[in-house]
Amino acid sequence: MVRIFSVLAVLALLSLAGNFLTGLVGGDFQAAARDKRLAQQQLAQWERLPRAVRQQQRAQRQAAQQALAAAEAAFRGPRRWMTLHMFVGSVAALMTVLVSSVAITYFIGTSRWCQEVCQTYGLAPELAQRAQAIKRRAFPWSLAAILTVVGVVGLGAAADPSGANWQHSAALVLPHFLLAAVSLLVVGAAFWVQLMRMHENHALIETILAEVRRIRAARHLPVEEVPA
Repeated sequence: MVRIFSVLAVLALLSLAGNFLTGLVGGDFQAAARDKRLAQQQLAQWERLPRAVRQQQRAQRQAAQQALAAAEAAFRGPRRWMTLHMFVGSVAALMTVLVSSVAITYFIGTSRWCQEVCQTYGLAPELAQRAQAIKRRAFPWSLAAILTVVGVVGLGAAADPSGANWQHSAALVLPHFLLAAVSLLVVGAAFWVQLMRMHENHALIETILAEVRRIRAARHLPVEEVPA
């Protein structure tokens, strides 16, 4: 489990870091979206003019159409980068949640196993209590990683200038960037702490198994049948 968790954690961190860089090099999506929206509004304003006025201002219509075409051309590049940013961000967020969920499931399962084995073989209750303590120390970090990445995704969606919140999206770009940078540290620290707790938990399980083997050998029971 420690090896599986390590591989998944590295992949999740790499996807988070890669997506952070994608957001930085993708261009000014806010400016491109704003320019396109302004060009659309200018053309729409011309089309709302009376017919007689529109006939007199055909040059303005042509200029508005050219401005819109230029804005749409400038918008395509940042739009492609932003689509990639959203896709990779979704994958990175799901992987982070998956890795933390794997850790939570592992600690819940192993702490329960320790408790049952200690009760079955009459081992010192401190061993089961240590397993519970390890789980309690790991759980807040798992939750912190999940909540942090969910917050980054939420701010990213709110900062999308092509979404429903486009009027207020510009004000959320900096908070999204700052939280994304902080999330790399938080998630990295959370994965590291969970990995250390897994090593500690593994050592505890080996201690319990050694005690169980000793008891079974003393009772002339097959040692190979030790639950693991």
